[in-house]
Formats: sequence, C-alpha cells, structure tokens
Amino acid sequence: MTTPINELSYNNWPAAYAASERQRVERVLQQFPVPKASAEPQQYKAAELVGPVQRVNQVMENYGLHFDLSEQAGGQVVIKLVSRDSGEVIRQIPSEEMLRISEHLDELKGLLLQQQA
Repeated sequence: MTTPINELSYNNWPAAYAASERQRVERVLQQFPVPKASAEPQQYKAAELVGPVQRVNQVMENYGLHFDLSEQAGGQVVIKLVSRDSGEVIRQIPSEEMLRISEHLDELKGLLLQQQA
C-alpha cells in the first residue's frame, strides 16, 4: 500500500533520505581507497592543485558543497570540504586525497547521484 500524497512528510522518509549532509559525503568518501603510506610522502604546492580543486567544485556546486584550498605557513597544503549553507567544515584533507578524488571524479559524481536518489 502506498502513502497518500497528503500524508507525506520528512518524518515518513526512509533513514537514507534523512541522513545529514555530512553523513552522505562521508559515505561517498569511504568508497575511495586510502593511499598507502610511503617512506617519503609526496608534497604538492597549492598552484598544482588549483585546477583539480576548480574541477571538483564545478561538480559539487549542485550539492551545496565546495572545497577551499589554502597553503599553511610551512608550505603544507590543506583542503577543506565546506557546506555552503552552514559554513561547516565537513572534512579537512591532505592534497594527495584531493588529487585522487579529481582522478575519480566520474565515479564520485555517480556515487553522489546514487546517494541523492
């Protein structure tokens, strides 16, 4: 039996639809493998990451999320996933993970669409 249209409310939605923005993003990011630690981690400069970050931001625009790229005083690059609505930092990630996300952008887009559906 289906629910009449006048009885639909957020309270009747399945838990998957009621998940917070942070939970949805965390589920998607868990789909990507964690890079193995190497003897000497590769360091990237902020200028090398501008293109990949812009590309990912174009896709994330529709989801109310964006990535902020900054370079710390010691040269460490920090990328933050931020909610446009609340300004909440959902995740702070190193540059290696950002490049991996950029490389797998099509997979990420598909997973986000699945999470939204």
